[in-house]
Amino acid sequence: MTFHALRALAAVSVLSMSISMTAQIDRTRAPKPGPPPVVHVADPQETTLPNGLRVIVVENHKLPVVSVQMRFDHPPVAQGEMVGYQDLMGELLTAGTVRRTKEQLDEEVDRLGAQLSGSSDGLFASSLKRNFPALMGIVYEVVTAPLFPPAEFEKARTRYLSGLKMRPEDPDQIADAAGRALTYTKRHPYGEVPTEATVAKITRQQLVAYYERFFRPQDGYLVFVGDITSAEATALATRLFGTWTGAKVKSEVGPDGVETVQGLGPVSFTAARPEARLPRRVAFVDRPGSAQSVIRVVFPVALEPKDPEALAAQVLNTILGGGVFNARLMQNLREKHAFTYGAYSQLDADRWCGAFSAGCSVRNAVTDSAVTEIMNEIMRIRQEPVTAEELALAKSYMAGSFARSLEDPRTIARFALNTRLFGLKPDHYSTYLQRLDTVSAASVLAAAQRLLKPDNATILVVGDKQETANKLTGLGAEKVILYFDANGDPYRETAALPEKGRTAQMVLDAYLKAIGGADRLTRVKSLKKVYEADMGGMTVTLTELFVAPHNYAMSMASGPMVMQRLVYDGTRGEKSGMEPAVGLVDQELEDARQSSYPFPELAYRELDYGAVLNGVVEIDGRKCDRIFVKKAAGGVFTEYYDQATGLKIRRTETQNAPQGTMQVTTDFKDYKEHDGILFPETIEQDLGANVRFAARTIEVNGSIPAAEFKMMD
Repeated sequence: MTFHALRALAAVSVLSMSISMTAQIDRTRAPKPGPPPVVHVADPQETTLPNGLRVIVVENHKLPVVSVQMRFDHPPVAQGEMVGYQDLMGELLTAGTVRRTKEQLDEEVDRLGAQLSGSSDGLFASSLKRNFPALMGIVYEVVTAPLFPPAEFEKARTRYLSGLKMRPEDPDQIADAAGRALTYTKRHPYGEVPTEATVAKITRQQLVAYYERFFRPQDGYLVFVGDITSAEATALATRLFGTWTGAKVKSEVGPDGVETVQGLGPVSFTAARPEARLPRRVAFVDRPGSAQSVIRVVFPVALEPKDPEALAAQVLNTILGGGVFNARLMQNLREKHAFTYGAYSQLDADRWCGAFSAGCSVRNAVTDSAVTEIMNEIMRIRQEPVTAEELALAKSYMAGSFARSLEDPRTIARFALNTRLFGLKPDHYSTYLQRLDTVSAASVLAAAQRLLKPDNATILVVGDKQETANKLTGLGAEKVILYFDANGDPYRETAALPEKGRTAQMVLDAYLKAIGGADRLTRVKSLKKVYEADMGGMTVTLTELFVAPHNYAMSMASGPMVMQRLVYDGTRGEKSGMEPAVGLVDQELEDARQSSYPFPELAYRELDYGAVLNGVVEIDGRKCDRIFVKKAAGGVFTEYYDQATGLKIRRTETQNAPQGTMQVTTDFKDYKEHDGILFPETIEQDLGANVRFAARTIEVNGSIPAAEFKMMD
């Protein structure tokens, strides 16, 4: 057969095969997935030394590199008033030993081309195989004889404090810190937050005592990974650590069973797992002037790594917001509503307490809408099964991530360590893909219904209070906003002590003098004030009329449309507007009476207000006297008076509104004289959004028709 004939025959054969294959494949249907691949996870070799130290070896001879991890395992320990000492202990673990200074250690590690890093529960080191025995000598020194040099301690604490000073400037750091405190509570070690105050209390003694108590061979795991045999690793571990007994711990256990360690104090382990059982609440951390809000929806979760539903929970979180672009939170908040660049969720399994978190960063104007959509997605995934497409995408993503993780030998070591620490089944990781393949929409729904607690969540927002806070009031079960500081503690305004002998009445007298004097104010028989504001593109006019002794009228209108009107004649009162007119009774009538005083500061005694000077605070760089005022009929408000000018610049009050309880802040600015009396030309108020009222008319002792106070009846 000629060459051309052979080529022709081959072409015909290929065409025949192509036609045959085309006939057998239905390209309108996706091919059925094959069975999940079998994962061959290297079996670690384990040995326990006579002192209780467990040695785990995972051989991998592809590269001439060996790494070692020393891990000491114990329940989380509460740090109390010295939160942060465990972090400092981890940083200073490699800062020098009894035989080498920090500089000598660093030089030797660099000479070996190695890595060495410490943590509060151990250390990690890695190098080429030929340098590994020398590196292990350093590891032995660091683990058994750290020095925690005083000079290095002071440097590390200074660095730590510098980092903490930056927290108020970083909304994400604030959200992380406050989120931990609100998830776990500060009674749990996971919820403790280091602050400048707690770190300032730490001494080197706590670091030494913590190390001596918790770095002990019977609590330790020594894990080798890489180009080393089990025999080599075991021999190395035995030679270096075989006779190590740990430091002598100076401690005693009291009648209550609590251990007290000298230099550390009572050792408080995790007592109880936090639970998501509080009614849904809204927590707010104020960052004045912030253009964006950081949102976190958080709650604790009873989910351990060995939980039978742990894998279904991972799939659940991947579909909800766990990293893939097609996740529901991303599709809703970014693609559908354009609220944010990214929205994510985490569902963490943990031996002591798991946690859920979902959130994003959004511009102020859409903060409440973004929170609503996050909550909607959490509730929706609990109410209906996920789609087959979502399930397949999530499982494919997770399978790929798992397969890629196996390329790093340290992953295998982590698997081996996790299996021991978390009480996992021996085949937990080798059967991962098979178990993942069995996760169904029904099992995801069951995990969501068990683990997700939207009715018990904390909605944390870090942002500008005046721009966003009051719009969130209705999202909590009790319709109030709880305010916290950057450290996750309930917010308390910082105030200095007032000048000795200074009283609230002295502050009020200074204010009355500053705006015109008590004599001039008492001669005011009528007063008309008209302010305008832009509210959502609509011009709103606020008018207040006063005629002595106690006639008062207030109206809020947009053009000819009167949205609200209130009238009080000294005895009776009435309100009207969008609804038919009704008479005022009880608290509303009393509120109208109190509003009928054009200068209420003249009449605090007559109104039966109790005023107390309660410190000096700083507002916009000005020192201000802070006065708490308690009303006899109930309720309190706070006023702030500029010490330099005597003028009132702010008032805060909690008010009830249809959407819930709101904390309203009113700022008084740009005082201007009218007939010898100073009035603020600008009034700014946060009514769910910051509203700016500008004065249009202020008329003192002008003519006001009696008809303005006429009631409908």
